[in-house]
Amino acid sequence: MSRASVGTVAVLVLAVAASGIAVVYSKYVSRKLFVELQGLRAEHDVIDTEWSRLQLELGAWASHVRIEQVARERLGMRMPRADEIVVVRP
Repeated sequence: MSRASVGTVAVLVLAVAASGIAVVYSKYVSRKLFVELQGLRAEHDVIDTEWSRLQLELGAWASHVRIEQVARERLGMRMPRADEIVVVRP
């Protein structure tokens, strides 16, 4: 073998080794990112569940029955009698 072919073979062996290391590193990064993605999906599911619960709670707190109950208990409000209603016309 000539000196040039030995050099070429050495360069090709180094290129193959570097390529193999790059593939292994790429697979490692891919797995690491996949694990992070799974964690973020799980966190998203927890947050989404909490959001749904809060929406239901908001609906319960904002219901007309609840508002009327709070108005009666805390503010001492009541429905006016028919003789207490005054209609204002422009």
